[in-house]
Amino acid sequence: MTPKPEYGERRTLVVDDHAISGCHAVAALSRCPGKVRWAKTASEALNMALSWYPHIIFMDLNLPGTNGLEVCSQIRAAWPVDSPAPKIIVLTGDESGVARDDLAVLKIDRLLVKPVSGRQLRDTAGLVDGGEINEPRSSEANVELPALFRHELRQRLPELDSSLSVLDRKKVAGILHQLIASAAMSGESRLESTLRALDAACRQDGTPVDIARSYHAFLKSAHEFISREDPR
Repeated sequence: MTPKPEYGERRTLVVDDHAISGCHAVAALSRCPGKVRWAKTASEALNMALSWYPHIIFMDLNLPGTNGLEVCSQIRAAWPVDSPAPKIIVLTGDESGVARDDLAVLKIDRLLVKPVSGRQLRDTAGLVDGGEINEPRSSEANVELPALFRHELRQRLPELDSSLSVLDRKKVAGILHQLIASAAMSGESRLESTLRALDAACRQDGTPVDIARSYHAFLKSAHEFISREDPR
């Protein structure tokens, strides 16, 4: 028998398979009263939602092997009918393929497009009472984010290079969107700027010369960022 939700201390569940997005969200939301947990897969999300009963769920749409809306549907269907339903906020890197009717049917409270600042996460969830949070707002970036971003860059640079070589614009756009979000959340404004310039060149039917120039500018800033890594 499924236990009924117990409502007391505010509980927030972050569902995101992307290390930087998840780490950023947890760090930002942990500054508010209550507890925060992080699920990285659909199965983890279902297990946590239906055993921990969070008040608020931040749901990424692009999860491994499934769509976040399907997870939302399963949570809504299994939630005890006589208990207050959770507030669900959907996160996505590209809202163009999201049907508003689907959001309405699942009673999704809000759709946010990444990158999303920590302040926006807290405000959207209603976690800031009178503007007060537990820690200073000097930086939204968790100290782990630059290291995670360096790892992500090393992993994705070969894939980006290969996709650009055959000018697979759709695949390039997907890679760049994720890297732009990671750069923004890591506080790397120069690298974010070169990524956005490359993205614009690819999306706006830039010439091969334009794309090559933007790509080399990005590579320069990327290698400079990676080289700042602590040699330890």
